[in-house]
Amino acid sequence: MNSVVAERHTPRLTRSQQLFLYIAPFPALAFFKVWASTGREPGSLLVAAIVLLAYCGFCLAMALRWDKPTYFDWAVSAYFLAIVLFLALWPGGSAAILTEYAVTGIYLCLFFAAIFPPLIGLDPFTYHYAKKLAPKAVWETSIFQDINRIMTFAWAGIFAICVILSLYPSVITRAVIPLTLIIGVGMPFNFRFPDHYLKRHGLPTLAEMRRFRLPNIQTSVSVIESPAAPRSTPTHPQTAREEFPAESPQGPAQTTNSSHLRKETAMKVVAFNSSPRNDETSKTKMLLDALVSGMRDAGAEVEIINLRRKKIRNCLGCFGCWTKTPGVCLQKDDMTTELFPKLLASDMAVYATPLYHFTVNATLKAFIERTLPIAEPWLYRRDGETYHPLRQEPPKAVFLSVAGFPEASVFDLLSSYVRFLYGKGLLAEIYRPAAESLMRPEMAETRADILDALTQAGRELVQSQSISPAIMERITRPIVDDFDAFAKMANIFWKTCIREGITPAEFQQRGMPPRPETVEDFLVFMASGFNAAGAAGTSAVLQFNFSGEVEGVCHFKIDNGKIEPAEGPADKADLIVDSPFEVWMDVVTGKADGQQMFMQQRYKTSGDLSLLLRMKDMFGK
Repeated sequence: MNSVVAERHTPRLTRSQQLFLYIAPFPALAFFKVWASTGREPGSLLVAAIVLLAYCGFCLAMALRWDKPTYFDWAVSAYFLAIVLFLALWPGGSAAILTEYAVTGIYLCLFFAAIFPPLIGLDPFTYHYAKKLAPKAVWETSIFQDINRIMTFAWAGIFAICVILSLYPSVITRAVIPLTLIIGVGMPFNFRFPDHYLKRHGLPTLAEMRRFRLPNIQTSVSVIESPAAPRSTPTHPQTAREEFPAESPQGPAQTTNSSHLRKETAMKVVAFNSSPRNDETSKTKMLLDALVSGMRDAGAEVEIINLRRKKIRNCLGCFGCWTKTPGVCLQKDDMTTELFPKLLASDMAVYATPLYHFTVNATLKAFIERTLPIAEPWLYRRDGETYHPLRQEPPKAVFLSVAGFPEASVFDLLSSYVRFLYGKGLLAEIYRPAAESLMRPEMAETRADILDALTQAGRELVQSQSISPAIMERITRPIVDDFDAFAKMANIFWKTCIREGITPAEFQQRGMPPRPETVEDFLVFMASGFNAAGAAGTSAVLQFNFSGEVEGVCHFKIDNGKIEPAEGPADKADLIVDSPFEVWMDVVTGKADGQQMFMQQRYKTSGDLSLLLRMKDMFGK
């Protein structure tokens, strides 16, 4: 573990320093190979070997000063030291061998540097390079060690083949084939094998791990030595409430301030829409779009993400994000590679969900559960409550939800869940009951006012991180004055969907009106579709005498833009319509042409026919 800590405090090297350390020993080998192959005298070879040994000593000194020497640095230095000793003690024989097999000596040097360290219990030679690419948190894990061990032995095998080939005096066997193996096989293997191995074990790639590495977050394999986490369904990390200090066994509080991790420019907002509906039928999207419009007006950068289009697997409860890859989920899906990083990089997160079973829907619940990697496993308690510290301060939260029921109390369970989950980080809760009714034509003005209030709420959230009571009242104000009429129209709507065998979305796409099935339904239907503006200046009584499968009589009194429905005959009717119930329902729902039905005498009228012609205006909604 000390080596890990030491690596953390290593100063960052410049590109030129890194390049020098990577290639430093190899020019010496290449130069001496060329120098020896030209048949130099022993004295000339000795001088060259001494100079190159001095060069290797310089390289070792720079490596010790900037980072630390690699096995290749030591092996090449030892190689030239041995050459100096042999040339000094046995000049003739050593010069002959070096002239003939200088390239073999190079491959032997590389082979020994690769094979011997792991055989005697030292780290594989690839460790030095791999640690510069992989997050520190994984350096001591078994996966990291296995990958480097396999790669080390693979390179040792390549160098061994090169040694054998170099014994045959040919350019093909000493240069072409070895270089092909090193460049064409070894280098691609170096780049691809780690990710291949990680994918086979269901782990994120190295690039993904680097993307998730967060500043000032202490994570190490001492997690394994920590008190065991309770084996229960993972709790959402936000339950580690922000008023609790984020301490960990590795040291003092390390919770970062998200404002320092992000650009000091426009507020960055990410909005997660969990509605499964498409754009035309989603009330969640309609309200979210208005809120986001206001945020953008106030200068925020807002990205809307439709979770229905993303792949979010359920949390496995494996705690791998606490032990194997701290801070990163083991599962590779859109949550790991895209959504969680965007959440952590934002200043504010908007969670938009339709109300399902009185709380969030399954899509958003899966999303929330998969944010567990933001928490650390340590158990602490304050004021009698247990919590997990957080690796990073999460973005402030705004919750938006819609429901079909008209009462605001339908959101009570959701509100309790959200407040417990996000605590002081919750900026606003925006709940709109009776949302399905907003799409009815007679609700156009009300809908426009609510959407305008939502746009203003978006501006306020960006400007002051709150929503004023007056704006919230406009958003959530009751829009159902008569529950009985509301329920009756809703039931007519559902009866129509069942009768036609269609979904609500198909109903809306077809622009269908609900179809009454009883005289009582007809009274509610006509009253809800009454157009006061179209009936302005009209004072009349309309009576309907229905026959056929559904029999009954009803009438409507219209006066000064108001309508009064009633069952039974009127004292005096200005227009009387006699029709089979099914025929007239076909007319008022647009299934049949009223004028054509009249010409075919499918129904009859008596009284003021001008009222019949004006019915489209009076009931156009």
